[in-house]
Amino acid sequence: MLGDTEFGAIRICARAVQVLDKVGFLTLSKEDDAAVVLARNELLSVIQGNGYQLEYDSYRLVKADDRH
Repeated sequence: MLGDTEFGAIRICARAVQVLDKVGFLTLSKEDDAAVVLARNELLSVIQGNGYQLEYDSYRLVKADDRH
């Protein structure tokens, strides 16, 4: 079931995933790294739950059924 979240919020979630991916290049404690990974996965869940996929090379949002 697709959520009712507006697209602007989905775009912000996608941008947050991009920022969290950059944190992986920095030194983090194990606990902080786990928290960042969890936050990233939760954001991806919001994106996917609303019928979108995030292209990781470009961080572009595409409708799940339009993906090639």
